[in-house]
Amino acid sequence: MNVVIKFLKYFICKYFGTIAIEKIIVILLGELVKRTDSKVDDQIYEEVFNKTHGDV
Repeated sequence: MNVVIKFLKYFICKYFGTIAIEKIIVILLGELVKRTDSKVDDQIYEEVFNKTHGDV
C-alpha cells in the first residue's frame, strides 16, 4: 500500500501543476462538505473558498 501511495504522490506532483492540484483539493473538499449535512461546515466552506476563489 505504501508503494501505491508513493507512486500516486510522485505522479500527481510531476504531471499536475500547483493550480490543478489546488482546484482538485477544493472540489474534493466541497463534495465532502456537501455530504456531511452540517450547516456549520457549509458556512465555513462558503466563507473560505468563495472569498479566496471566486470561480468555485
